[in-house]
Amino acid sequence: GGMAIGSHTHSHHLLSQLSPDRQREELSNSRSILKEKLGVEIDALAYPVGARTSFTDQTQKLAQEAGYRAAFSFYGGTNLPGKINPYDVNRVSIDDQSWSRFRVQTAVCRLNGKFWP
Repeated sequence: GGMAIGSHTHSHHLLSQLSPDRQREELSNSRSILKEKLGVEIDALAYPVGARTSFTDQTQKLAQEAGYRAAFSFYGGTNLPGKINPYDVNRVSIDDQSWSRFRVQTAVCRLNGKFWP
């Protein structure tokens, strides 16, 4: 139906607060369960909370080793062509702003590479 399902870890713990072995377990278990239940490969991850402090460089490496092709943060920012880290893809919240404001924000961001809240 045009939709993709991604992982959000197994128990939603902040990965940066776990040992490498526990991080690996969180990443792998979630991916395995979703594949078993849905019958499709799960290759994207959204870090729980998504703040800069909720995952580390090591977490990003473990996500890659676990078979994810991309992982999403949620602290804002832009993804400029040629400068995107596939294991820290920036996302922003649109909250309850108007569609018009969101369209203006994305247009300005496309021009100057900066997002304002």
